[in-house]
Amino acid sequence: MRNANKIVRVAAGAGSWGDDVAEPRAVLERAEVDYLVLDYLAEVTLSIMQGQREKDSTQGYATDFLSVVRDIAPYLTADGVRIVTNAGGLNPEECARQVVALLSEIGVPHEVSVAVVDGDDLMPQLASLAERNAFASLDDQGPFSGVAESILSANAYLGAEPIRRALELGARIVITGRCADVSLTVGPLLHEFAWEDWDSIAGGVVAGHLLECGPQSTGGNSHLWPSISAREPAGYPIAEVSSDGTFVLTKASGSAGCVNVESVTEQLLHEVFDPAAVLTPDATVDWRTIQLEECGDDRVRVSGVKGSSPPDSLKVSMTYRDGYRVVLMWPYAWPNAVAKAEAVLERMSRSVERVGVRIQGSRSDIFGTGAIHGPRIRHAYPSINTEPAEVFARYAARVGTLAEARTLSAQQAPMLYGPPGQAGHIGGGRGQVSKVYSHWATTIDVTHVTPRIRLFPRG
Repeated sequence: MRNANKIVRVAAGAGSWGDDVAEPRAVLERAEVDYLVLDYLAEVTLSIMQGQREKDSTQGYATDFLSVVRDIAPYLTADGVRIVTNAGGLNPEECARQVVALLSEIGVPHEVSVAVVDGDDLMPQLASLAERNAFASLDDQGPFSGVAESILSANAYLGAEPIRRALELGARIVITGRCADVSLTVGPLLHEFAWEDWDSIAGGVVAGHLLECGPQSTGGNSHLWPSISAREPAGYPIAEVSSDGTFVLTKASGSAGCVNVESVTEQLLHEVFDPAAVLTPDATVDWRTIQLEECGDDRVRVSGVKGSSPPDSLKVSMTYRDGYRVVLMWPYAWPNAVAKAEAVLERMSRSVERVGVRIQGSRSDIFGTGAIHGPRIRHAYPSINTEPAEVFARYAARVGTLAEARTLSAQQAPMLYGPPGQAGHIGGGRGQVSKVYSHWATTIDVTHVTPRIRLFPRG
C-alpha cells in the first residue's frame, strides 16, 4: 500500500557535459534531497566521447563527474544522498572503476557502493542486428546502408527499470551508459514508489523532463531573462514527488533564478514533437494533460499527467566518421571591414576550385564585435558608427579525406596578402582541421536489447 504522505526529493546536478562542477555541492548545501541526478549526454556528446575514445581506449565518459564526486564527498554516506548519472557515456565500466578508486582515495565509507548499468552498446552485434531490424534514419528515413561501413558507436536508450534494479541491489551511486534522460529520474521513483500505473509513471517522466536540462526550468533559458537576476547562475531544479506521481518543482532556498509557470512551460516544450504522444522507454505521455499551478514562491505544482504503455522499440544513437572539418578565419578592421571580408570569401571560393578540393558542404560567415580597436576608435572616428569597427570572415567546409583537409587548410595564409589584404592573423598560417563525427539515429525492437546491472566491489 502506498504511503500517501511520502515525498521523494530528486534534484538535478548537471544538465550537460561541461556544467559547473560546483553546482551539485551547492544544491546539497542548500536543500535536503534524496537523489541527485546528473545528465551529461546528448547526441553531440557521444560524438565527442567517441573521438576521445579513438585516441585513448580508457576515455569515452564524462570526466567532470570525478570532480563532482570529490566535491560532494561529505554527502556520500551510507544513509546520504543517492547519485544517478549517465556519466558513463560510451565507457561506463571505466567510469565506475575510476569512481571506485576515487571513493577509496578520499575516504568515502565502503557502504557507499557503485553500480553500473550497461548493455546499451550494440556495436559487438550490430551487423546481426541490422539483418533482423530494418534500420532507417529518424531524421530523413534514409537506409542504414548509407552509413553502415562508417559506424563507430551504436547505443540504445535504456529505460528506468535497470536503474531501479541497481538501487534495489543497494547501490548508492548508479552509473549508466546511454539511457533516456528522463529515466535517470524515473528509476529512483520506481524504486521508491513501486508504481505500476501508467499515469504515475508518466508524472515521473514529466519530472525527469524538467530536471534533465539542469537550470533551464528555473529561468536559465527563459525569454523573460531581463526580469531575472543574471549576477548569479540560476539554481538547479528540485522535484518533490508524491506517491501519486504529482510533484512540486522548486529550487534550493537562496539560489538564483526563478520557478514559475512561465519557466516550467518553456522547459516542458523543449524537444517535444508530438504533445499527444511523447515517447520514452518508460511510458508514452500525453503532454496536453499537464496542469501547472503556482503554489508559493518558486514552487509550481504539476498534476493531471496521463500516460500509457511505452513503445515496443528503443531509440538508438549511432556515431559515424563523416570526413573532416576545416575552418579558416581572417580578421579585418575598419574602414570597409565588411567589404574586405566579402572580397576574401569570394576569393576563397575561386581558390577552392583552383586547388581541386571536393567540398561536401560549406558555409561562409561575417561577424564581429569591435575588439581590434576597442572603444577608442569611436571617439577618434565618429563616422565608424555607420559600419562595424571590425569583422571576422570565416569559411568552413567539410571534406572527405585528410589530404583534402590539409590542402584546404593551407589556403588561410595566402589570403592574408593581395586584395583585399590588410588582414590580421588568427590561429597561425593554416586553418583548423578536425575530424567530423556525425550522428545517425534509428530505433530497434526492445527485445533485442538486454540491460546489465553490476555492483562494483569496493576494495
